[in-house]
Amino acid sequence: MLTPENCVVYQPEFLATIAQRRAHLRVEVSALLPSPQPIVWEIGCGHGHFLVRYAELFPAKFCVGVDLILDRLERSDRKRDRAQLDNCHFIRAEAREFLLSLSAGITFEEIWVLFPDPWPKARHNKNRLLKTEFFEAIAGRAGEGARFYFRTDHLEYFAEVESIVANLKTWRRDPAAPWLLEQETVFQARAPEYYSLVLVRTSDPARKVELVAPGLPPPTTPTLPA
Repeated sequence: MLTPENCVVYQPEFLATIAQRRAHLRVEVSALLPSPQPIVWEIGCGHGHFLVRYAELFPAKFCVGVDLILDRLERSDRKRDRAQLDNCHFIRAEAREFLLSLSAGITFEEIWVLFPDPWPKARHNKNRLLKTEFFEAIAGRAGEGARFYFRTDHLEYFAEVESIVANLKTWRRDPAAPWLLEQETVFQARAPEYYSLVLVRTSDPARKVELVAPGLPPPTTPTLPA
């Protein structure tokens, strides 16, 4: 329930900038993915070490990585170009806004989240990407048997995700599932230890949810298709 205390007032200039960015993203994603197809999605692709190698090993899979930092994306593009890959692409986007920009028929074969920002301070916990609403949202575009791969060096974040998953009907943990590619990234190289899990999409229908990135206004189409 909106009250004067929790109602955020956005300046018109800010709203115009966000609307322009989202419109540009929809155009970019539609050009990249013009027809229905399954994709492998890496959220927070960093310098592209993992996804470029993955696309090399699995040329039949269409791979898309997103990140917010331009320098990382430029490095990723150079790696992709050196490898001469036409099944690997990188886009500058916030994960939730990318998800909302996808046209009907684009589905997830795999989702990879490797060493996301853990937002370790308690007051920043709301900024974490992997929440119940996000898992339900991606479930709406993932058929039964699709896989979700998560790895972090932050034990408390890992435990939180485990707790979330335990209460989901749309995803189940599969301890026996293989980790399809061990490719050390910049962040993994810095981690003294890390924790991994693999989730499998169940047959339960996904709930329609509203995705709003922290600090951003809701999208013009607030719900995702189930």
